[in-house]
Amino acid sequence: MSDSVSRRRFLASAGAVLGVGPILSACGGGDVTAASCAGYDQLDAAALQQRQSLEYVDVSQVPGQRCDNCRFYNAPEGGSPCGGCQLFAGPVAPAGWCRSWVAMAA
Repeated sequence: MSDSVSRRRFLASAGAVLGVGPILSACGGGDVTAASCAGYDQLDAAALQQRQSLEYVDVSQVPGQRCDNCRFYNAPEGGSPCGGCQLFAGPVAPAGWCRSWVAMAA
């Protein structure tokens, strides 16, 4: 039963991410979301599940903890607004967060 709750929670979160990105873009503001980056739509179910298990979100709610100041973050390349992560596949929003966040070495 906990699997169905997790799936529902994931689908609700994915719907919110996919729905909010275009709205923010249309308004001309807001942080970049991974859903708006190239390659996000090509992730398979296993990759999406891994993101969910790490509780990845496109916009951090934890002050001072963002993907772009995490040691596992890979900076964007080729003019992309999104980077990557050493822990899971696909694009990562610079303002994102997951429970595996670790401060960059000074």
